[in-house]
Amino acid sequence: MRKLNIAATVIAAVMLAATLPQAAVAAVEVPAAGQVSAGALAPSAAVQNGSVQTGAVPAVSDPSPQGAVDDFVRPEPPAGRAKSEYTYVSAPLAGTLKTTLVTVQLADKSAAETDTAVPMAAAKASLSAANRYWAFATAGRVDIALSSSRQLHKSAATSKQSPAQIVDIVSQELGWTQSSYTALVMFIPGAYLTNGAAGMTYSNGNIGGRILMPQNSRLSTPVLAHEFGHALGMDHANSLLCGSGAMDVASGPFAGFADATCSIKTYGDNLDLMGISHFDIMPEISASFWEMGRFGNGNEIANLGTVSAPRTVNLKPWAGTGANRAAKFTDPKSGEVYFLELRTPVGYDSVIAQNGNRGVKITQQGGGNSSILLPPNTRATAFNGYYSNTQAWQAGQTFTTHAGTKVSIGAVSDTAATVTIRPPGAPAKGSFDSAALAVTSSGATINVRGWSVDPAAASTSTQTHIYVTAPDGTTTGHAFTADKPRADVNAALGISGNHGFQASIAVKAAGQYQACAYAIGIFNNTALGCRTVTLAGTPAPEGSLDAVSTAMVSGKPSIKLRGWAVDRGKPGASIPVHVYVTTPAGDTTGQAFTANLERPDVNKALGISGTHGFAITIPATETGTYRVCAYAIPVAPFAAGNTTLGCRNVPVAVSDPPTGYLDSVSFINAGSSARLDVAGWSFDAGVPSASIPVQLSVTSPDGSTKTVTTTANAARSDVNAAMGIAGSHGYRTSVSVTKAGTYRVCATGIAVAPLTKGNGFLGCVNATAAPAARPVGYVDAIVVQTKTPSAVITASGWTYEPGTPAASNAVHIYVTGPDGKTKGYPFTANGTRPDVNAAFSLTGNHGFRNSIPITLSGRYHVCAYGISVSPLSAGNTLLGCRDVVAQPAAPVRGYLDTARLSGTSTSRTILATGWAMDPGFTSQSVPVRVTVKSPDSSSESYSVRANIYRPDVNSALNVRGNHGYRAAIPIKARGKYTVCVSSAGAGVLRTGVSALGCQSLTY
Repeated sequence: MRKLNIAATVIAAVMLAATLPQAAVAAVEVPAAGQVSAGALAPSAAVQNGSVQTGAVPAVSDPSPQGAVDDFVRPEPPAGRAKSEYTYVSAPLAGTLKTTLVTVQLADKSAAETDTAVPMAAAKASLSAANRYWAFATAGRVDIALSSSRQLHKSAATSKQSPAQIVDIVSQELGWTQSSYTALVMFIPGAYLTNGAAGMTYSNGNIGGRILMPQNSRLSTPVLAHEFGHALGMDHANSLLCGSGAMDVASGPFAGFADATCSIKTYGDNLDLMGISHFDIMPEISASFWEMGRFGNGNEIANLGTVSAPRTVNLKPWAGTGANRAAKFTDPKSGEVYFLELRTPVGYDSVIAQNGNRGVKITQQGGGNSSILLPPNTRATAFNGYYSNTQAWQAGQTFTTHAGTKVSIGAVSDTAATVTIRPPGAPAKGSFDSAALAVTSSGATINVRGWSVDPAAASTSTQTHIYVTAPDGTTTGHAFTADKPRADVNAALGISGNHGFQASIAVKAAGQYQACAYAIGIFNNTALGCRTVTLAGTPAPEGSLDAVSTAMVSGKPSIKLRGWAVDRGKPGASIPVHVYVTTPAGDTTGQAFTANLERPDVNKALGISGTHGFAITIPATETGTYRVCAYAIPVAPFAAGNTTLGCRNVPVAVSDPPTGYLDSVSFINAGSSARLDVAGWSFDAGVPSASIPVQLSVTSPDGSTKTVTTTANAARSDVNAAMGIAGSHGYRTSVSVTKAGTYRVCATGIAVAPLTKGNGFLGCVNATAAPAARPVGYVDAIVVQTKTPSAVITASGWTYEPGTPAASNAVHIYVTGPDGKTKGYPFTANGTRPDVNAAFSLTGNHGFRNSIPITLSGRYHVCAYGISVSPLSAGNTLLGCRDVVAQPAAPVRGYLDTARLSGTSTSRTILATGWAMDPGFTSQSVPVRVTVKSPDSSSESYSVRANIYRPDVNSALNVRGNHGYRAAIPIKARGKYTVCVSSAGAGVLRTGVSALGCQSLTY
């Protein structure tokens, strides 16, 4: 669409809306009617996600503006400005726009009235928000800076005068004149200006100008930002309006448009700050404005140039950041430039880019520094009042320029969109020659044949798409390449290459199919026609629902179905059976099974093989009549459909769960054992005379649980009388316990009725198993005894357990020796202790006296423990500890009296005699070791016992027994011999061997 030059002064209006088309968009710049509520911006107000936060101020009345007016007055742009693409600045906008802010007290308004209507703090907040908006658009190059402010300037102007008159009077009073990058912003009381506008800008053509604003409202910030857009050189964001609904339109032969129903709707782009205004919302300016004013960093719009072949471009959210997030292209035929941008809920678009305004926006540059929106619907009906909610193109839609270039919208998300641009060109051509069915034992296909050619690439094999609609109405697409030789086509069209297509498309169900073919071209596709074929099928399955009954299965009431099903198309296969069950409440559910059980009767009757029977179980949870229907599902590829095997109404009487009670749980401590005695009653109302099982769940103090099952078969006349039943229904059983603490016992009555809702909960009871007292006792004595050949430690005392006072409990004695090693010895306190029994009024035996052998001398630590008998005992008891010392044995006394040669010249011996006595065991004969060292230095030892009577020794030492020894040691070699005698004694705990003497002799 060519831009139109705007003659004379550019005129359009920024207006305030009194009513809104939807709650999400609070207001726009449109003619007002009725009363409008106004709001004041807090000093800290900020733009967040494209909206402005406001605070309330007193409402003002609507001055009933007269029609649409232009809010931008400036000299006419130079002739020739309306080109296919242009910028109105020679360099990117940059600089500080020094702004003077004034609240004006008109001559017919009071200071209080003015200060309430136009508070300076709100005016500054709006100015700050406008600065942030344009700083973002100019990449921070433009700063709308507050250079000075003046509150309640008293002016001679009145509220009845025109905006131009007021601006001129106040400017003269302030002595303000416009120079480049300067602005004067004036706020006056009144809902609107007297010409009905919500803001006016007067510029001399330079950057800047004079801006007149009515009193503060929710429009103040969006309108002030809009007016600063005019001060920066932009006109309005308009839209194409066509009664014919044309997407795009060419210029007329002399003026206007080639389509007489088309015109420009001023302010028609409500997705642009420079279009119709909104309460609180400041949408991002369009890419066409962005290019025109050289905004941003200069890299945000990808230039695709003149599109001569299909081109796909990825768009990113326009109100976001980053390079190449929008695109522009030149139509190869008209030479016009089109801008593509993605509008999603991001940044300044976060509120407005919703529903039909979320998607791809297409614009062009218009005359007089304006832009033109090309929406999907250009009819006036697209607008609800002054807004349209369908200004963005959606996924699947295609925009076509008036010259024929197509812009197809692909996928659209909040983060990206794909757009494909196809320039105009000759469409593909071809023929759908035939479509025929081919049926085999393994399946069926539709065999298609034809040809297709793309004139834009006549020697290249192009694609052909075949769309097949099945008997159930579903359509599936198939892509093939027309790469088969077709000499007839080449000859007829005078082209080369392969252009025939021949393919097979598998089909699965019987019925009528429609196949439609399309030749795919670079510029345009062509429908080649459709063909219809019909696939005949096999008969539907056959079978029977033989029987339906009720029974308990795995403890649950169930409906059992039995029957068979066969698909004659595949007689050897086991086929699915679907069962639909409608409960008494009217709820229907379906389940799938397989008829895979042996049915020799069916096989014989039908002359087939395989397994075709079914036996199905379905839970029944309600009392009432169930409706059960079974269907045989075919597996042959072209069966005529499913078969109803039959339906049955099944009455189900499900009895309630068993009832009863857990009467008591009692703890019994029997000394060496402990138990819980459990009692209660239960019966099954479905079989009220039967004695039923009762399951007990017993949870121990450590959290572990065990299950005990008993039978409620004890007489309970009270239950029978109360419930009006016969039989035995009481239960009483014992559960052994091994730990002290709280046990939780829960009872469940187990149902025995044929159909029941389940088992019955009978209750839970907590019972505490009290710990048994520890054993008591005492260690009377612990002594070391060494007057025997083996030394022992003897411990004596008594112990008993209060819980089992007549029983003899265990005693464990732990001995730690001089080497630090500890060993335990178990005994039983079963010795008589009448003193203990008398003192504690006991019976039984509770004394202990036990000896433990030792082999080392030194200090021993001995402890005795009374060991509990009861499994619930609080623990064992330390009866006492003692330290005892085992003294080492005294050295053996003795002497080697003589060592002399004896024997003949051929048999010589050494005869050694003497005596040895162990002081610890004076009456015992001790072992003696005789060691002989030969002339060659080798040694040999001999053992003898000192068991010869020596009265001299006995008399001298005042002892008894035999203590003399005599040893004869054979020798052979001549030389010096040394004889030594030693003894280890008879007792234990000896620290070493005692040497009794040595003598030497020569042979």
